[in-house]
Amino acid sequence: MKIHFPRKQAGMGAAGWMLMLAVFGSVLTVGLKLVPLYLDHNTMSKILDGLAEEEGVSQKRDGTISKMIQKRFKLNNIRDFKVRDNVEVKRSRDGVDIIMDYEARLKFAGNVDLIASFDKSVKLKN
Repeated sequence: MKIHFPRKQAGMGAAGWMLMLAVFGSVLTVGLKLVPLYLDHNTMSKILDGLAEEEGVSQKRDGTISKMIQKRFKLNNIRDFKVRDNVEVKRSRDGVDIIMDYEARLKFAGNVDLIASFDKSVKLKN
C-alpha cells in the first residue's frame, strides 16, 4: 500500500509576487527620479572643473564668473538652476574658490519627497 503525502508548494504565491513587484517597482521609481538629478550634477561639476582649468578666470569679477557659469549651464540644458543662490565665489589669500552647494527636492508619492544634497568646490588657476 502506497501512502500519498500532500505535494509541497512548488513556487511563489500571488501574495509573494505582488510584494516583489511592489518592492522592485518602488526601487525603479526612485531610481528613475534620481538619475536625472545626478546626471545634471555631473554635468555641472564638469563645467566647474573646466572653468577651473581656464587661464585668467580668477582675475575676473565675481559677477562675471557667475554669468559665465550661468551661460554654460544654459548651454548644457540646465535651466532651472539658480546660480545666484547656489554658487558662491570666495576669494582668499590662497586664490579663488567656486563653491556649489545645493539641495534638490522631488515629489515621490503624496507628502513624501526625495531630497538629494550636492556639494562641489573647485579652485581657480591664477
